Amino acid sequence: MPLSSRPAAAALATASAVAAILIAAAPAQAAAVADTPTNLTTLAAPKSMTAANGRLFVSDGNAVAVLGTDGVTQKSVTGMFGARDVLASPSGDLVYVALSQASAIAVIDTDTLTEVARYTTGECPVHLAFAGSRLFYGAGCGQWDGTIGSVDAATGTDPRAVQTVSMYSAPLLDGAGNTLVAGVGGISSGPVYTYTVDGATVTELAQKDTDGYLARVSISPDGKKVATAAGSPYYLAQYEAATLTAAGSFDTGSYPADVAYSNNGTMIGGGVDSTYGPGGNIVAFDVLAGTQVLSGNAHPKAAYNRPAPVSGTLTWSADDARLYSILDDFTGRADQPHVYYLAKGFETIPAPAVTTTKLTLVQPAKAGAKVRATATVARHPGVTVRFVRTSPAGNLTVTAKTNSAGVATVTIPAPAGGTVTAYYDGDDSNKPSSAKATYKTITTTKVTVSGQYKTVKNVAYFRDKKNVLVTVAVSSPVPGRRITAVLQGKSGTKWRTLQTKSMTLNASGGYYIGLISANKGVQYRVVVKFAGDAYGKPSSGTGRAFIIR
Repeated sequence: MPLSSRPAAAALATASAVAAILIAAAPAQAAAVADTPTNLTTLAAPKSMTAANGRLFVSDGNAVAVLGTDGVTQKSVTGMFGARDVLASPSGDLVYVALSQASAIAVIDTDTLTEVARYTTGECPVHLAFAGSRLFYGAGCGQWDGTIGSVDAATGTDPRAVQTVSMYSAPLLDGAGNTLVAGVGGISSGPVYTYTVDGATVTELAQKDTDGYLARVSISPDGKKVATAAGSPYYLAQYEAATLTAAGSFDTGSYPADVAYSNNGTMIGGGVDSTYGPGGNIVAFDVLAGTQVLSGNAHPKAAYNRPAPVSGTLTWSADDARLYSILDDFTGRADQPHVYYLAKGFETIPAPAVTTTKLTLVQPAKAGAKVRATATVARHPGVTVRFVRTSPAGNLTVTAKTNSAGVATVTIPAPAGGTVTAYYDGDDSNKPSSAKATYKTITTTKVTVSGQYKTVKNVAYFRDKKNVLVTVAVSSPVPGRRITAVLQGKSGTKWRTLQTKSMTLNASGGYYIGLISANKGVQYRVVVKFAGDAYGKPSSGTGRAFIIR
């Protein structure tokens, strides 16, 4: 009685489914673009940073985080509601903090790291600058309500308002000597204003629209030059402070987001919010020569795009030996948090250390079970491991962080056999490494007899061989999988093989088998054997006995 076969018309298989850039003294000529060492910080929402007394002071939500130059938070000064700009005094003994939600400026002692004074201001102070003997603040709670106010820098008394045109937002500020510069962000015209300060009297010098959505302004220490960073043009623009006529530019590529003159005025630093900038995302130029003296790709993961510098955080150390900036490593996904890093430019990056990733798999113990994968990255606690499943059922990535022993374990769905690769992507100090292992699923083979029949003592009785339909289903389906179907007839108490036929299952792991001929009154059955393959272990199944009446 030969078997006939045809692919199953439907799926029958059972399947389971920082925070800072530090740069050493500038070299004599431009350096090639190179990766910059970075360190993770615990900052949550940085807005501004200044360097004072050997530390970094960062406005971070409703607090000021005090960081060491390794990016580690030494103290958090709380009660700083709506902390925005932080500004160090010329001597470095005090740091001033604009409290946008408290209508005040807080004063922090950089030795004791405690608040020692609080100056009353108008509503929503955001940006700060010194000019003359005054401490100026740019304020604004919404659109078209930007203003400039000031208080006596030493005492916080004698509040004054600066007469200005209507400003779209709280103006960006910087000051040097008796010159104050203000720039308005959030608007395409990007207007910039310069003023001279004489006691409490402020007189406008010049005004200019710089275009391109202004991100930051800076003034040279002698008060003679003003620089801007904006989304466009793709350079740091420089102007004469007295007239705001063009006075040179420094090419950064797209998109410059921050700018700051060094304290001695010989260099100008920039932060670039782009993965494509020709000179890196943290840069510096020689002001007189116009040459680039720092080209740094500051990013925590060499294989990933550069994180963006946080506008307003670029600041030089008091001795100009270092340039700091906070870097925001953000994927753009709402379910993933912002992560902030400390980077160190102009330093020689040590050769990355070789790492070793080992992987072990616990094979699925039953059909439909998951595979358990354990990766060990020796001496690397708290790093992310990517587990990538490659399988005929499709690819899947699961991530996990290593524990204190450098071990990460995940369970991965295994609807079909395949390969798991554990990747440690490395960082600036460590080379990436990976390990691979294969797994096989436990398969089940089911043979089902169907059609119009009558059951007597667990034997199916058919009127005609055409009514007999045997369905084969092998779990963990893989396209092209082969099975062997054996037709057996019962003789006495024994089953004897009548025909053996090899068949190719469809992508769903199913097949239909019919009869070409059959003798009446003989008891038959179909046994199906799957010998196993690279993706699944062997299994077999036996259909119920049947008779053609």
